[in-house]
Amino acid sequence: MSESSPSLRLQTAYNPYGRCVFLQVFPRPSVTSQGEFVLDLNFRFNEQEKSLLNGQIKFGIKGGKLKLEVQQGKIVEPQLNKDLPFKLIESYDHTVVWHLIAQTGQSTVKIDHSSPLATIQPKDESVIVTVSYTMDLADISISDVTGLWRHDIHPNKHSILERKLAQFLWKERLSPEISLIKLTSNPSEEVKIIDSPTTKLEAQHLTELHQLIDKLYEIKNNDLLELLKTAQLNAKIDLAGGNFLATELSGIELSGANLTHSNFRGANLTDVDLSEAILSYSRFSGADLSGAYLGNANLQQADFYRSSLALANLIGADLRGANLQDVNLSQTNLSGALVKGTKFGNNEGMTTEMKSNLIERGGIFT
Repeated sequence: MSESSPSLRLQTAYNPYGRCVFLQVFPRPSVTSQGEFVLDLNFRFNEQEKSLLNGQIKFGIKGGKLKLEVQQGKIVEPQLNKDLPFKLIESYDHTVVWHLIAQTGQSTVKIDHSSPLATIQPKDESVIVTVSYTMDLADISISDVTGLWRHDIHPNKHSILERKLAQFLWKERLSPEISLIKLTSNPSEEVKIIDSPTTKLEAQHLTELHQLIDKLYEIKNNDLLELLKTAQLNAKIDLAGGNFLATELSGIELSGANLTHSNFRGANLTDVDLSEAILSYSRFSGADLSGAYLGNANLQQADFYRSSLALANLIGADLRGANLQDVNLSQTNLSGALVKGTKFGNNEGMTTEMKSNLIERGGIFT
């Protein structure tokens, strides 16, 4: 272990979409342990506008992973502020990962904050520190689109086009990481500050995207599964994080699909098959899920406020932390469902026996 804290300097600062995700890292000597240093992190998440084809898109994030890696040193203590919407998911001597989780219904995360990140014990003067932010497709939210299609488009087409734009951005611009900071003690390394994308979008990819938008717009059929096929999206994995506001999805089969952090506000979901689907942190306020099959679905932290689950089957579903206030529960089957911390209240169809049983299982009535 080094007896004095090494002199670290910036080697790389990669923030090509600085309004969407921006990271800064500053080392300072530890006041409690000789030779160790503390990393302070400044970060900002917000929406960003970008020109695309003949229009503009605005996008932001609602999830992702913040990763700290240390070479020639040891991470003594992760210190990211626990009041922030980050969850520590990996913690080893040389790597720590936090997962950002947006609140249910939050379309984009907006934060401007500073916090100690970790205390580090260097092995010698050659310590290298890397902080990066990465995302999956589900973490990207398209919050506004102008000029790419008419505003009278059917909600089903709108939802698929938004997911296709998100996928295009993710593949072409926002992966493998959207931000990366590297600190080194080597004074001879050239400092690289990158505040714009380092490559141009290929003309062929832009042409293909334009043709696909036109094709989807012209299709007379609004069936979601047919639109998915045309857009070359996988129904099981590519819809997570999507905006399905006021869509018509009655009778659709999406069992086992990953739909976490999606917005189904006001959607028609009668008789859908969402069994074993991942729907955590999704929003269903005002939606009609009458007769829906949600057996063994992951519905943790989902918001069903003022929706209908009449005649729905939720056998074995995970509803922990979900909001079922003002929800129609007439003849709803909640047998075996996990309801610890689930909020109920003012529920049409709620019997005295049903209420007592839910309270015994950890349900909360307001």
